[in-house]
Amino acid sequence: MSLFDDHFAAKNAASARAWAMDEEKKQKEKREPAPPKMGVCDKCHKEALLRSYRSRQTDVVDGAASFGVVVKHLCEDCAPKSRREKDAEVPQLTNKQVKNLMRSAKKGLL
Repeated sequence: MSLFDDHFAAKNAASARAWAMDEEKKQKEKREPAPPKMGVCDKCHKEALLRSYRSRQTDVVDGAASFGVVVKHLCEDCAPKSRREKDAEVPQLTNKQVKNLMRSAKKGLL
């Protein structure tokens, strides 16, 4: 093995150690969401357990637009739904809708 090979082997070992140390830091930094607190919802104005959500807000005043991030305290009913939850909520089809769907599928196969 030459000096050149030792240099790259040392470099790879140092990189692996740095990667492992970085992974340990990431494991420690994972935070749990804050517990809900009692208060008045910003959307429906009911008193309930609230969580904080960030949302973007754009305002136009005297022809000048301003934008920023606003923290809103929302109850469980008003909270934004994740895509996973939206996909899980599949509406039930009526008999007529099922017949039309089957008819269109049959036409597509012929």
